[in-house]
Amino acid sequence: MSYTPLDWDGFLEAAARIGAPFSPAQAGKARRMVELLNAYNASASLMSNAALVDVLRGHVLDSITLAPFIYSAGLHDARLVDVGTGGGFPGLVLALAYPSLRVTLMDATRRKTEYLQHAAAELGLNVEVVHARAEDAAHDRALRETFDIAVCRALGPWPVVLELTLPFCRKGGMLLGQRGTDADVEAASHTGATALLGGQVVGVERVGSEVGLENRHVITVEKVESTPPRYPRKAGIPAKRPLL
Repeated sequence: MSYTPLDWDGFLEAAARIGAPFSPAQAGKARRMVELLNAYNASASLMSNAALVDVLRGHVLDSITLAPFIYSAGLHDARLVDVGTGGGFPGLVLALAYPSLRVTLMDATRRKTEYLQHAAAELGLNVEVVHARAEDAAHDRALRETFDIAVCRALGPWPVVLELTLPFCRKGGMLLGQRGTDADVEAASHTGATALLGGQVVGVERVGSEVGLENRHVITVEKVESTPPRYPRKAGIPAKRPLL
């Protein structure tokens, strides 16, 4: 089934259908965020022009699908890291949804982190922006195993996502991995890598179908043990030699 691009008239209803009601004031900030995204996209290479056509559904609502997971876990005022956030998805949107959430946005591209700092300031969001590769930042004592929640959208194959995110989660925390059609297969095929990094898959759930998002899933991984000190490996190695 195909859907026409969502407009702002349908945004509040769509967010409520996902299970994350936005107030008119929050919706206004989301709209301003998209305006900033459009204004800075050419210079910061935040996303493709094709993705901008339906940015509300494909990026904003897609990010909001994580909100019910955070709320049901009682973590709406917890510490969250968005690894490889790009244009701020999903982390910046989640900061809009839950102003009490303590969000860190992490990206390795300077022009993207500069945009994120500007956007967060203009939107009045108290978020931290970190310019770093995840492989390096995860060995920083101030960041390693200090977050209640790690999120990500586009870090690559599932074993790479696991290696670049789980080291940030504290024991008892969780990873919310946004994946596509093969989420069930990915989760089942990489239990060894998940366990090696201290995680355990506790659920794979389809999300967003009620607002026209197709084949979107969230893999929830609980952090049950500390990640061994050697992980993540040096920059570039997780992508070149993914864990099995």
